[in-house]
This record gives sequence, structure tokens and C-alpha cells, in this order.
Amino acid sequence: MRVPLPLATLSMLGVNTVLTLWLTARAESVEAWGFTPAHPSLVGALTSLFVHAGWLHWLKNALFLGLFGVYVERALGAWRWLALYLASGLGAIGVHWAMSLTIQPSLYREGLVGASGAISGLVGYFALRFYRRRVRLVWASPNRWGLSVPMWVGVLAWVLLQGAGAILEAGQPTPSAIGYWAHLGGFATGLTLALLWGAGAQGEQEYLLEQAERALQQGAAGDALRYLQQLPATDAPRVRYLQGAAWAMLGDPDEASPLLREAVQSALARGDDAHAADAADLLGELDRLHTLDAPTLQTLLRHAERLQERARALRWLETLTRHPDLPDRPEWLLLHARLLHQQGQPDAANAILQRLITDHPDSLQAALAQLEGRR
Repeated sequence: MRVPLPLATLSMLGVNTVLTLWLTARAESVEAWGFTPAHPSLVGALTSLFVHAGWLHWLKNALFLGLFGVYVERALGAWRWLALYLASGLGAIGVHWAMSLTIQPSLYREGLVGASGAISGLVGYFALRFYRRRVRLVWASPNRWGLSVPMWVGVLAWVLLQGAGAILEAGQPTPSAIGYWAHLGGFATGLTLALLWGAGAQGEQEYLLEQAERALQQGAAGDALRYLQQLPATDAPRVRYLQGAAWAMLGDPDEASPLLREAVQSALARGDDAHAADAADLLGELDRLHTLDAPTLQTLLRHAERLQERARALRWLETLTRHPDLPDRPEWLLLHARLLHQQGQPDAANAILQRLITDHPDSLQAALAQLEGRR
């Protein structure tokens, strides 16, 4: 399956890189683009998210933007990613401004620049959406990871470090170059939006599906079903396909077939050709492909033709034509022969045409087969 390019993340990396290059020799311009709590403005808050104090400042932020931005954009899409990014950036500046008025007045006349507050919002969303993921810390060998911790542990440690830095710096007369309050504000904004958008439930479902797929790859069909049973009732093609695949692995085609039929039909209804084809392949392996209705089969074959997957279509047709009592068998035989001709297999195609004429002599397709056989 093709993964779409993370256009929003790449665009933000590009814009910040260009501005950093342009402003490298213009220190006064960097200050002018920043946000100063003593002179707050919405324009300054927005522009401050796109400028940095120097290359080192930007490269550190770019590393985290690339690391977290890609995963979050794949989960949210470009537009919601952009909304999260900007909202988190403004939330970060809002907290920074509030703290300069209350807890840390040394920040009041200092300019704030950089994308770290907005990136912290991506971290906040990532922390909830992917909290089940593990962070690898060390290698046990050149080819195998060793010690790892759950994602939420790593994020919690980062939040505690930011909080400790903010508290320790609060009473200092001169602030450091690190915007602790902005980081915490951006993170809180991103985490809040993640809660509102149901990221936790989505992340849990994705985790269970990944575990079910991994269990199937390891031949543990029972474990896969246990993971899938924890999901809410759904007709999602991927879930139905995995359930059907698990029952097929357990040797129960009667349980597998209706689930795979549902997977094919719901996938086609959603335009998900990949899952429809995978479920159809498994039905073919179980010799249950003929249990799909004729319109669904025709749609599958059209999609295979459009995607130039003729080998797959030929495999399906070979499975279908094994059943002599299938009402649409003459049509499938004729289509099978035509696809074989297109694949450069005239002898095999003529053999199929002859079988069509012999098995279904009174059909319209047999008459067409006789015409095509004379060419």
C-alpha cells in the first residue's frame, strides 16, 4: 500500500529552513519577527513560530519536527495536522505570556522565537495516539534492539524535565534560551486536542489491529482473535478480513467465509480495493469465491483489470469456473479465455473456449466462443 507524502510536515520544514537561511545575517529581523510579552500581538505570535535564533536552534527543532510530524500527519491528514500545529504554537505562546505576567517576570521583555512550542503540540498528540508504542533505548546486538520503554514513559520523563526546568528558572533574574513554559503550553494544547479528537481510542484500535496482524504472521490465530474481540463492533474491511483469516488458519472455512464476504463488500463500498482483493484471494484459497454474488464478482474483476492485475483476475476466474452449476459460469469462462489471450496464451485460451462450447452449448457465450475460435 502506498503511503502518502507528509506534505504538511515537509512544507513546514521547507518554510522554516528558507526563513532561517534568509534571516541568518539579520539579527534585528529575527527579533522583530519574535513575540515579546511586553508588546503582545497576534501577528507577532504567528510569525515567531517560523523564525529561529540560528541554524543550531532550527536543526534541533527540525529533528523533532521530522520525527513526530510524519507520524502525526499520517494519523490526522495534512489540514488537521496544520490546525494542531498552529493551535499548539499559539497555546505555547499564550502560556509563555501568562507566566511572564505572573510567575517569571524576567521573560516580560525577552523575545520568543522558534517552532518548539508548536512541535511540542505534535508530541502531545503523539503521546496519546501512540502511547502503546515503545521507545528503543539500546541495542542488544547489531541486529536486535535491547532495552525499550513504553512511549508514555519517555514522554512523561520529557514533561517532568520541562516542568523542573520551568520551576527552577522561575526565580532567576535572567531567563535561559530554553522556552520551558512554551514547551509545556504547546504540549498541553496538543494533548487537549488529542483528547477532543478521540486519539486515545483510535490509538488503542490501531494497536490491537497491529497485534492481531503480528499474531497471524506468527501463526497464532487464537491470539489474533482475542485481540480482535477487544475492538468495538465494526464492519471495517480490515477487521473483517483479519477475523476471516484467523478462522481460515484455524481450519474453519464456514466461520471464515461470511466474514471474508463482508470484508469484500464493505471494502468495495468504501473504495478500498486493496482489502477487497486480499479478502477475495483468501476466499479463493478456501474455494468459496463463488459464494459472492455476481455483481460483486464483476466489480472485483473490473477493479483488477483497471489496476492491471490480470494474474490475480485469472486466478479468481480459474477458481470460479471449477463450479459447473454456477449460473454465471459461461460468462466467467468467456472472460477467462479473453484474459488468457491478452496474456499471450492462445492455446490455453482456446482450451477454455472449447470447454465453454462443450459444457454450455446453448448459451450466448458459447456462440461467441465459436466466433472467436474461428478467428
